[in-house]
Order: sequence, then C-alpha cells, then structure tokens
Amino acid sequence: MTARPTHIGALVARVEDNRLLSGEARFAADIALPGMVEAAFYRSPLPHARIVGVGIGDALDVPGVSGPFTARDMTDVSPYPDFDEHARPVGIFPLARERVRYAGAPIAVMVAEDRYRAEDACDLLDVDIDPLDPVATTDAALAPGAPLLYPDWPDNVVVDFPVDNPDANAEFDGRITVSGRYEVGRHTGVPMETRGVVAEYREGRLTVWSTTQFPHIARTMLSYCLPLDENDIRVIVPDVGGGFGVKAEFYPEEVTIPWLSMRLGRPVRWIEDRREHLVATCHARDLVLDLEAAVDEDGRFRAVRGMAVQDMGAGEMYPFGYSPAYTAIGHITGAYRIPHQSVGLLAVVTNKTPCGAYRGFGIPEATFAIERLMDKAADRLGIGRNEIRRRNLIGQDDIPYTTSAGAIVDSGSHREAFEETVRVTAERAEHWRAVLGDDPAIRLGSGVVNYIEGVTPTYFMTTGHWTGYDSCSVRVNPDGTAVVSVGVSTSGQGLESMLTTLTAEALGVRRDQVRVVMGDTDRTPYGLGSWGSRSTNVASGALRIASDLLLAKASRIAAHLLEASPEDIEAHDGALSVRGSPGASVTWQQVATAASIRTVDLPKGVEPGLEASATYEPPGIEHVPDEYGRVNAAATYTNASHAAVVSVDTGTGQVRMLEYIVAHDCGTVINPQIVRGQVVGGVAQGIGGALLEQLHYDEWGNPQSTSFLDYHLPGATEIPTMQVLHFESPAPAMPWGAKGAGEAGIIGPGPAIAAAVEDALSGKGIAEITRTPITAPYVLSLIPER
Repeated sequence: MTARPTHIGALVARVEDNRLLSGEARFAADIALPGMVEAAFYRSPLPHARIVGVGIGDALDVPGVSGPFTARDMTDVSPYPDFDEHARPVGIFPLARERVRYAGAPIAVMVAEDRYRAEDACDLLDVDIDPLDPVATTDAALAPGAPLLYPDWPDNVVVDFPVDNPDANAEFDGRITVSGRYEVGRHTGVPMETRGVVAEYREGRLTVWSTTQFPHIARTMLSYCLPLDENDIRVIVPDVGGGFGVKAEFYPEEVTIPWLSMRLGRPVRWIEDRREHLVATCHARDLVLDLEAAVDEDGRFRAVRGMAVQDMGAGEMYPFGYSPAYTAIGHITGAYRIPHQSVGLLAVVTNKTPCGAYRGFGIPEATFAIERLMDKAADRLGIGRNEIRRRNLIGQDDIPYTTSAGAIVDSGSHREAFEETVRVTAERAEHWRAVLGDDPAIRLGSGVVNYIEGVTPTYFMTTGHWTGYDSCSVRVNPDGTAVVSVGVSTSGQGLESMLTTLTAEALGVRRDQVRVVMGDTDRTPYGLGSWGSRSTNVASGALRIASDLLLAKASRIAAHLLEASPEDIEAHDGALSVRGSPGASVTWQQVATAASIRTVDLPKGVEPGLEASATYEPPGIEHVPDEYGRVNAAATYTNASHAAVVSVDTGTGQVRMLEYIVAHDCGTVINPQIVRGQVVGGVAQGIGGALLEQLHYDEWGNPQSTSFLDYHLPGATEIPTMQVLHFESPAPAMPWGAKGAGEAGIIGPGPAIAAAVEDALSGKGIAEITRTPITAPYVLSLIPER
C-alpha cells in the first residue's frame, strides 16, 4: 500500500541545514578524544626516487614526539588487494616501500601532542632518497626506453584495452571524416573540508572516524589490510564538508592512522592541510581522446572511433584511476544517434599524483570531445551548429534507445530540453549584445551542447569487487518516530532531506517524525556509499521495499485496533485511518506501542516489533563489458542541454562568463531546491575546470600547483547568473521515477564555453579549441594576428 503523495516535489527547507549553519556540525577536525595525539606525514619531495633509509636525525629533540614510523615497521599490514585481473597489479601499501613514484607520496609518519610538533619533527628527519629519472607525461612514459615506474613491468602501461569494431570501421568507407585530439586538463575536486582520519583502538576494537564517502567499503578494506576481523572495526563518517568523488577513494592515511592507534594504544588524529590536499588527494581528468567520426553529407554521424589515453599519475589509488576513462568511452556518443563506435583505452603511469574520482567521472571528458567534434563537423559541412545537433539528437520516437556503447536510454527529454535551451540562449545573447554595446575589442558568443549521464551505475568496473546494490532498515519507535538507517552516506548533498521526504511519502508520516541514520557501520546495514549520482535511487529503492513491508504489518495492527479490514487502512499525516471514515484512526504512536510495548493488543499471529529491512539491486545494470566495450553500466540516464553566453576581450584573451542556461532532466524531482543547488554547484565547478583550474607540473614531474596562489578556483565574480529549467521524464524502472542530479552540472560547461568562445571569435580565423582550461594566454594563441 502506498501513502497519498504529498511530499515529493514540495519546495521545503533541507532538514540538515540548521545544524550546519548554527555551528553544531561535528567534522573530523572537531573530534577530540582523551589522550589523543596528532600525526604528520613526511612526504617525498621528489617525483621518482629510491628510498635508501629514514633516520631519526634530530627529530626526537622535539618534545613529546614518537616515530618515525615507516613501511618497515608495518610488518603486520597487508598491501591492498589487487581486484582487477585485466590491469597490471600496483600493490598499494600505506607507506612507500623501496621507491616513491610521485612528489607527495608518504614515506614516514611522526606523532606528537600537537600537529605543529609533529610537523617540526618531520622536518628534522634524516631521509635519504636517490633520485631516479622521472616520467612526466604519457608521451614520455610510452617512449621506447622510458624509465619504468614499476621495475617488474615491461612498460608503463597499466591497462591496454584496444577495440577494433568492424561494424564501426565499415562506416568510414566513402564517407566524410572529421577528427580531433581533445584534452581535458588535470584538475581535482577541492572541497571546503580537506580529508581527515581519527582512530581509537580500545578493548580489541578499532573505531575510525573518516571523511570517506563509503564507510562500509572502508571498513572492509581496513579488514583486508589490518590484522583485525571486520566485526572488530567500526567506521563512522562525521559531518563532511564536501566530497565530489575525491573522498570516494581509500587512501594510505586511512590505514596508517588506525595502525598507529593500535601500535601506540592511543587515539590518533590526522587532518590534511591544503598543500597536502593538492599533492596527495587524487587528481582527475588528464584524459586525451583522439577521435575520428564518419559523417554523412547531411551531417548525420554514422560512427566514431579512436583511443582514450589516461594519465593515471603513479597509479597508486584505489578504486582504480583508469575507471573514469572507461566511463568516458561509455558516453562517447553523448545524446546522439551514432550507431557505431570503436574506442579503446590506454592507461599509463607517470610520476604525478595518482588519478581517481572527481564529480562527473569521465563524462565531462567524453562530452567535451564529442561536442567539439560535432561543432567541427558542422563547420566543415556548412551546417549550423545547432542544426547538426538537431539532426542527430535522440528523440522520443527512439526511446528506449541503445547507444553504440551499450547504454539503454530508458527515458528523457533530449530534443525538448535542447530546443528550449536554444530559444532562451538566443534571447539572452540578444540582451547581452545590447548591454555590451559597440566596443570592437569585446566580442559576444554563445554555445549550446547536450549530454546524457549514466546514473546509479555498477561499481564493479570501478572496484573490481563491489557491484551496485544498497540497503535500508526502517523502524518505528513506540513514540511514533520512524528511524531510517541506510548504507549511503552524505557529504553535504542533502541526503538526509531526501530520505526524510521519501520516508514521509512511503509511510504517510509527517516529516518531523522521521530520523535518518547514515555513515556509521555499527548502526546501518551494509551499503556501498554515495557516488555516481546513485544515492537517491538505491536508498529509495531499499527504503520503498522495507517501508511496504513495515506498512503492511502496521496496517494489520491498525485494522485490529480499529476493528476494520487491513485493506481499508490508509496512512496519511502521521495516522492510519479507515478509508472513507476520517474519524476512525490511530496514530503511529499507538500502533508502535501495541507492537513494542502493549503486545497484548496485537492481532493473533503478528509478532512483536515494527521494523523491516531490505536490499535493492537496481534493475538492468550490467557489470562486465563485451569485447567491444559495450555494457549497460547504469540503471538509468539523465539528460541535459547547457548553454554559455560569454564575452571575449580580444586584446587580453580574457573570457568573461555573462550567463549560463541549463535545461536539466533528472526524472521525478523530489526536492526542487536540492536539485537546483546540485546543478548550480556543479556548473560552478565546471566553469572552474573550463577556464581556470590546472594542476601544473614541470618537465621533471615536480608539482607547481601547491597552494591557492597557484591553483585558481572560481570565485563569486567568475560565476554568472544561471537559469535552471527543470524537465521531468520519470525513469520507468526506478522508485518514484527519480534518476540523479549530483554530477549533472559539471558535465556541460567545458564544451559549452569552448563553443561560445569560438562563436565570439568567429570571423577571425581562430584555431579550434581542443583543450581545457581555456585560459587567456590560450585564447590569445588562437587568434592569428596575435
């Protein structure tokens, strides 16, 4: 039985915001335990070196210091398991053994009464490392005779997944071809809160507070690495100040800090500083897509082929840093009817910080490449850029549509969103044309792009171990409050509000009756955490099953108390009533009291208690691709059209964002405020990646972006006015028809801004924009007279 729909789509405030805004939130840095000590890591100053030895030096002159602890001390620690049989094993260990492969790799750790003393002691260590020849780029790594990062490998290739699809190749015979090499530069998620780990080992049990996005996976990984059973480990996620994927990795510090607590018999805390974050937290993007398309004379794409080359950095990151490149291949045809593809993958290690997850996870890279190729084909054929998209877009008549990568697009508003975006963009461009006036140095441009995003994906291709299900437990206490425990966890994206809304919807309780528990492995059922815009679907799927079970039992109890039939009971606004008899009702408190306390009031054959648990495996997900890389790796697919309106100063090359338009379809919108916030925040990050953010390295592999002086994030002045237009095409197989909105905003800005800049400079004979970030010097380099 389902409750009357009263909560979904309502514009209500987030329930977690009062705590966050009033200073009552508790982050990792707020955790203080009796006898706690602080840790600091000695990190390699060189990108590639052999470790000769680590001596104490004058470190123990600092009062209250313990250490140094190195890999040689961790004799009871196991390396990370290598789960992917198709990749060369990296053998990740918490502290560097024998050699370091990137500047920032942890070699030793010191412990002291405070972080300042621990850092001072690190500076006084006598660390002897011999430099080795570095490999700073994929081209250098693939060159004959290149230095090897892993001496027992024959080369620097982690994954070689060639694809040679004869059906795709046949489409190139006699057709027009367009090609390009498209690169999305290396950048990363920069959450307001850096990473942090606190650990306490007491009475044979380890408790770890971590800023992770997947507490149960972190607990399992700890049990693989430490000499503890999983049952003796508890992982708690405190409030988290942003994750964006960079906290969906299992880092060396998450093993080292618990191990130190076990070794010392004291609680240990480590909070990452910003410099550490920029050199030790996973980097992302840094993907080159070398593509060629076969196109008919009327602009219809027939096939795409080519290769994705992923710079993985040192490769010492789990989950695997090449997974976003697989996702890029799966999204390479975007929202378009392109019947065939043949795109392979080459993942290469270099002496840079290891790559991993970042919001969008390969889809921004794929979208940049196919949208740039679409613009190039339009210009080559003399077809308008919007018109060529119109001719290739998926339409309602095509749905369900299976892409050439195997994705099954089950719903969407691809053409409708596009046409509305084109209309609004034209209006706003005309407005800005009047505002800017006639200054010949300031040029106006706009660009519209499209994409689809697979949401609720499998995790098997990312981890080689976990798949895609999740869990939920629902309990109604004797006071009538509904306690919902879930396997997903939040990093600020509003999951508590979402679960509160859907629980109220499912059980017919008031929102203020709902309590949500997440991020604690002792209090929640096993789940896979939050990533891939999955949380709404997997949590709500398990919630719906569990709620239906609980509601069926509650209806039997209510019917007994009201002397009615269970089929006539409906739940609404905190009560269970007899349909058609508004005065005949009992509260959830009365029902739960009968279930848990006054069990003499239970109907015959009904067991005490009012609780139900369920797991939910999203339907339709495939976990392993075929020989051509085809796989339906996600349960459903969102779509959106993005547009940028920009001005370009031809004298300085500066690109100014004037306005941004998004027509977004994430299925049923549960909370419009949260969806808008997710889209706007994602667009802001996408603008940063498109125009400003770049993790630079010199030719020897030394990081050059180690502070906010060198790594440029967008501020309020760089983020323009945004229009977010909601379309709703419910996913037919998903609970409540919802899809996912966590990563949507970040996908479109790169290609939309690139198209807008080219439009602004049309008539100047500029070269094609093929990479991001689109900095002022890069723009100037494209203008022939400059």
